[in-house]
Amino acid sequence: MRSRTVLRTVLRVAVALAALPLSAMAPPGVVAAPADPRTGPGHSSSLVVRTTHGSVRGVLGEDGGRVFQGIPFAAPPTGALRWRPPRPAASWRGIRDATAPASPCAQSPLTLLPDGGPVLPGDSNRTGSTSEDCLYLNVWTPPARAVRGPLPVLVWLHGGGNAYGAGSDYDGAALAARGMVVVTVNYRLGALGFLAHPALSAESADRASGDYGLMDQQAALRWVRRDVGAFGGDRNRVTLGGQSAGSVDTCLHIASPTAKGLFHRAVQQSGSCLPKASAPLSLAEAERRGQVLAASLGCADPQAASSCLRAVPTTRLIRTVPGALPLWSGNTGPRVLPASPRTAWATGRVNAVPTLSGSTHDEYRYFTALSMDLLGGGPLTPERYAAEIAARYPAEAAAVLAMYPAASYPSPNLAYSAVNTDQKFACPARADSRLYSGRAPVYAYEFNDPQAPPFIPAPHTPQGAFHASELAYLFPMDAVPPLNPAQRRLSATMTGYWARFAATGDPNGPGAPRWPRYTPDRDRAQVLAPDRTAPTTGFAADHRCGFWQPPSATG
Repeated sequence: MRSRTVLRTVLRVAVALAALPLSAMAPPGVVAAPADPRTGPGHSSSLVVRTTHGSVRGVLGEDGGRVFQGIPFAAPPTGALRWRPPRPAASWRGIRDATAPASPCAQSPLTLLPDGGPVLPGDSNRTGSTSEDCLYLNVWTPPARAVRGPLPVLVWLHGGGNAYGAGSDYDGAALAARGMVVVTVNYRLGALGFLAHPALSAESADRASGDYGLMDQQAALRWVRRDVGAFGGDRNRVTLGGQSAGSVDTCLHIASPTAKGLFHRAVQQSGSCLPKASAPLSLAEAERRGQVLAASLGCADPQAASSCLRAVPTTRLIRTVPGALPLWSGNTGPRVLPASPRTAWATGRVNAVPTLSGSTHDEYRYFTALSMDLLGGGPLTPERYAAEIAARYPAEAAAVLAMYPAASYPSPNLAYSAVNTDQKFACPARADSRLYSGRAPVYAYEFNDPQAPPFIPAPHTPQGAFHASELAYLFPMDAVPPLNPAQRRLSATMTGYWARFAATGDPNGPGAPRWPRYTPDRDRAQVLAPDRTAPTTGFAADHRCGFWQPPSATG
């Protein structure tokens, strides 16, 4: 039963988509040794780098690039700092070992498959974590031969419904080899990252709570602004990007006044914060739902709620599923998000930056395979398909079934996948492009490799270009089957596009198919497929966006 409960949570979330003085003693993980005299901004080959808070030693990667892991960007949010904004990290003396990743933020393992395997390929999904001391980041730099002055920077926010995952799940070597610095980030997850409650708000200077995970992400961006130059990065060319929940969070930072000036371009992969279903809650509603959750933990007394919550063991908190909370995400009210993203766009109070944004052609097939084939009793029948549509879309069920009749698809599973792909991912991505393009350049894409290496076995649902399938083409993954030659060529094309976008705000460059800038009148998205990369004007028709977002509703 616990597996089913956690699975339902994963699905709801995924688709709703003061610095301290120097110590005389070196802290754990720090080697008491003099700093490398070669260290300094712009030195591209030293394995010891001096940051604001102390020196770190990394390692050489297989390609000759450098890797630094487990660098603290904020103080451990433990004890009295649980459910408080991130504080500055402590400084250290000597050289800190940065050759292995830090612990992921606290989360349950996602070992839900019948054979006990994880449903996602990252190590954090296999192991889980009970550590709240987790605010660390990782840095990849290119081989010295690829360094030409200060380099563009990509700051990557992992997916996982803001409840699972870690920055260390992503290998930034392939993107770094394209001439950029890649930074992957941990941030507080689940209840520890996003719980709002009146008692917590009462302790806050702005009388608000929640959004701690978003504050962590902005703290990491401030670290980048201070320290990325020591790794050869250009603080004035920072791209913030993410996939799934990381994309939703990127969308929220675009609307956040406290993120102003912290990034200069954005990448959104399969996640928007603008549709009603994935928009952040108001503070009042988030607090109300937080009270329900606190009561379930035995912390119903409003006078003692904050101390009671801070005494709840981490192991209980990571088993806490949203329940009455529809998703773990930011809420409006704290300074991070004073207004909803849609309101911010309507009033022009956004960080409008060049954006690369898109989705995968068959997003929802992954969730169908997981929830129906593997953990839901088998593939859908026509009758069960109709019942599922009626449950999900009660007011529009007849129209949805008429638009997506089971008989028009090879199987009811694929019909069900098409409905949810279009409504939850494809058309929201297109709506974002239409909205953003009025204020800044936008480059829209659709990843469409029908043979993308799968994450899970799927006997009844061909996975196609499923949710997160594009990640293996940007971040090398040992946990999935290796790419074939055509897929490796696509990977080279994609990493080139992403790197040029990070460098200039435009993905185009020599040797790659032309990617047109998105405009609502031409409505073109770049199809990313093996040996077939070109723009299409058929995206809206393919995904029935006129049905889900009629002209009067698109804004």
